[in-house]
Amino acid sequence: MDKKQFITEVEQRLTRLLSASKQGYPPTPLERHRLKGFMEAGVFIGLTSADELIALKETVCQTIFGMSIAKRIKQKSKSWPLEEIDYRRFEKPPASR
Repeated sequence: MDKKQFITEVEQRLTRLLSASKQGYPPTPLERHRLKGFMEAGVFIGLTSADELIALKETVCQTIFGMSIAKRIKQKSKSWPLEEIDYRRFEKPPASR
């Protein structure tokens, strides 16, 4: 495998993962770890650099979501509804509420 083939494969895998996420199917930890391991292997054997892969991730995220990874993370953290719910009323046992 040469560098071009490797970059193309990483781009395809990233696109599949992020497209599924956009459609409401978040990747499983196994899928994320496989992709991360594949990318790290490419860096390890010298096919690419970590900086090139970071730039590729930014490009694919921009293409699919129309925003950078940092903006996507910020947007996702704002949409998490459990952080806004006040659970203090459940701290007492049900019999004493």
